[in-house]
Amino acid sequence: MKMFRILVLWCLLLGATMGLNNVQAQPEQNGGTTIIAEPEVEMADTLRQDGKIYVVVTVLLTVLGGVLVYLISLDRKVSRLEKEVKSLGV
Repeated sequence: MKMFRILVLWCLLLGATMGLNNVQAQPEQNGGTTIIAEPEVEMADTLRQDGKIYVVVTVLLTVLGGVLVYLISLDRKVSRLEKEVKSLGV
């Protein structure tokens, strides 16, 4: 049950940070002209054009998935040990 709460919290935080990517800069007023600052990320454009961005995303998802599986297995082991200690009355 603890792990479920952690996973839900993690998913909410991930969703919140993904939503922040769509935030745009506020336009600046400069003597009647509106200037909108748009950051250019050449590396991301290059990776997208070459199709390598999918490799990066796949590697990141694989690493996060591995960490998630490890945390779930660790939680199960700790829960099992807690039950054993409780049953022994220590």
